[in-house]
Amino acid sequence: MSRFDVIVAGGGSAGLAAALSAAREGARTLLIERQQALGGVGANAMVHTFCGLFHPDVSQGPQWLNPGIPTEIGQRLLQLTGQTSPDLMGRVYVLRHQPALLAQLASTLCAAEPSLTVQTGAELTAVGPDAEGWQLTINGLKVKTKAVVDTTGDAAAARCLGDRHWQIAPGQRLYRPAYVFSLAGVRTALDDSARLQIAALLVRAVKAGTLPGSALGAALRNSPFAGEVFITLDLEAGGAAWDPLDPDKTRALEIEGRETAEALWRFLRTHHEAFAASQPPTLPVQAGIRESARWQGDYVLTANDLISCRRFENEAALAGWPLEIRENACGPKFRFFDHPEPAGIPMDCLRHSDLPGIFFAGRCVSCDHEALASVRVMGTCLATGQAAGKLATFPAS
Repeated sequence: MSRFDVIVAGGGSAGLAAALSAAREGARTLLIERQQALGGVGANAMVHTFCGLFHPDVSQGPQWLNPGIPTEIGQRLLQLTGQTSPDLMGRVYVLRHQPALLAQLASTLCAAEPSLTVQTGAELTAVGPDAEGWQLTINGLKVKTKAVVDTTGDAAAARCLGDRHWQIAPGQRLYRPAYVFSLAGVRTALDDSARLQIAALLVRAVKAGTLPGSALGAALRNSPFAGEVFITLDLEAGGAAWDPLDPDKTRALEIEGRETAEALWRFLRTHHEAFAASQPPTLPVQAGIRESARWQGDYVLTANDLISCRRFENEAALAGWPLEIRENACGPKFRFFDHPEPAGIPMDCLRHSDLPGIFFAGRCVSCDHEALASVRVMGTCLATGQAAGKLATFPAS
């Protein structure tokens, strides 16, 4: 049996930060990821904006919200993409990035840590107590560890341990998933006027039956690199029947996304000059799941905690992104905090006193459905992951 001090399940934003945090404290750490590339939805689902990295008071210009690994990764992404600052979009700052560069950066950062082992294509299938901590089954192999950090996004460790440790919203309320793809060879960057023109084109095409209804809410955003445009499709995914834990439902979602992406590309090549020479779409490895199962920790963060900018004595991280509610495929509804100040996320959202040595972060952090609309974004996931990695190394913190 292999032995580690800390095992981190999930190689997205939260898992990357947790593994780096633990390894930098000297813990012998294993990071496992189902896909072949690290970076989570920011790499494998082509989510191309980092949200939640910056202080919500935009009147002072962009200010990094959470120190340490979130700021480090944000600064590195700015350098890699040649940007001097994030983009101000209304009342929030967002950092555009390129998914392949994020995957490369994640690998580079992990390779620099001698006490960190990374295993991709690896999935957690069982968790049980052990005399010295916990025993995990990973790809059929037994591995022992003192501490576990679950950042899988669907609370995989909690689901292994039993129903009382996790929850999931009803299908009709789950935040709708996204399918993101990119087009290269676009002749000009798209300004607001061009995006409005394209939106009108899509509406007419859907009404005429030229495009499927799933193309109606397509959102276009320029890449940091010339000639590349990202297109995000919000999909209903079966409405109340949507279940992100059902492989058949996720496969159907990805088929719909892929077919819509190809139809959109062919339509734009024919009907908009900027796309006339565009190349076939670059498709994601996976769809972008915005909500799945969540842990039930010692404290469940609520939307009111965030809206009121509540602070806690023992904070794991700060949240600054508004509640971005996406319960249908018609675009987001934002609820901003009462003041341009961050809210706290307490340590008790990352642990359960009945399960010493198990911690959780990222999209499966302990919170209610509405609070998840804020804390699920990648910048906040970096921050909760960093805190969970430290807790796993120093559980008395």
